[in-house]
Amino acid sequence: MVEIWLPYGKTDVHISIQLRNLLGTAEPDKGDPIINPVEEIGRSLLEPIESETLKELTKPGSKVAVAVDGTMTPHLVASGVYSIVHALRRSEVSLGDVCVIVGNGLRGRSDPQVINAISSLEGFQSLRVVEHSPTGSDVTEAGATSAGTKVRVSSAYSEADLRIAIGDVRPDYSSGFKGAQSTVLPALSDHVSIERSRRLAFNGTIEPGSIEGNPVYTDELEAAKLARTDLAVNLVTNGQGDLLKAYSGELEASMRESTSMIADSYKVQAEENADIIVVSAGGGRFDFDLYNSIWALRSVTPIAKRGATIILLSECTEGLGAEGLETLAKVDTISELRRRYMLGARAVYLIKSTLRRNQVILVSALPKYLAEPLGFTVVRTANDAIEQAMENHRRKKTQVVTHGCSTVPYVL
Repeated sequence: MVEIWLPYGKTDVHISIQLRNLLGTAEPDKGDPIINPVEEIGRSLLEPIESETLKELTKPGSKVAVAVDGTMTPHLVASGVYSIVHALRRSEVSLGDVCVIVGNGLRGRSDPQVINAISSLEGFQSLRVVEHSPTGSDVTEAGATSAGTKVRVSSAYSEADLRIAIGDVRPDYSSGFKGAQSTVLPALSDHVSIERSRRLAFNGTIEPGSIEGNPVYTDELEAAKLARTDLAVNLVTNGQGDLLKAYSGELEASMRESTSMIADSYKVQAEENADIIVVSAGGGRFDFDLYNSIWALRSVTPIAKRGATIILLSECTEGLGAEGLETLAKVDTISELRRRYMLGARAVYLIKSTLRRNQVILVSALPKYLAEPLGFTVVRTANDAIEQAMENHRRKKTQVVTHGCSTVPYVL
């Protein structure tokens, strides 16, 4: 038997597969992680791309907002905030004039570990931390994008004199790539803005790892500019969330350098003709709810042959994550999903289109009454799922994908 450990929530779970049945394990390229993230981010602040330095942007008495995406890893958030606040202090900005905003636009509520990571920063315990909720009323309208999205962002961000957005750069199944622009929309935005922007993903072909012609990416970028983001801090990470490189500067220019640096490193080779595909969403920064983790299913459908069983590991302690996953659970045509669009409609379409070709077994803490209307078979342990899948297949060749939301598997 081969024992394989897969991320699940804040821990790992193991699966046991007979060696003769294991086709392979597709894991992200770890690259060369930065040993000292604070030092690397500090370097990027001194060498901004097509932008003034932080010291040049700062005026005496400036009120500064530092925004982070609440779905980032706590360690990465802490490193980014510490580097920026430390640089601001060197520019004689008072700690009392700095506000850190945790954007929870696609999460709904803050991860306590993220808040604790910021609050525990040595010497910065008095730092003001604001948690943004997409359903809260404390937002300011900043204008409308060319696609018609009314940009409503956190007032704490909008009303600051200097606005800095920290983003985690990695493949995304709506915008192509996440980055600092995603920290403004969706992370700092209200529900209406998010829903309108994500609707654009139904227009054209959306490919993770490609921003060229992506309407959601364009919308997010325009929103970040309308919100008057003064400095973007883009943190390039590998599939496991480790920092590889930091690029600070103008929104578009720093993002261009970031995506160029990633190249195709997020792609992972998988074996073809698997009868069973086991895929983990990638652990706690993805599988806190179904909406944010379901894109792991999208990562493996291109390599899944008709009739194969897909086992998706997604803890989902925060539930479905989008109203549409419950309200539209019985809808299975794209025309009807577009007509009745709400956040989660595109995820429903992904689920329904996958189920036409494959069985999906969901390993999750999600209650069955929420998951089964979508067409999933729900079990509580990964090994129970594998045992059930094995019973349904004469051939039992199995492919494992360890980080489905941050990698793109392919077959030669």
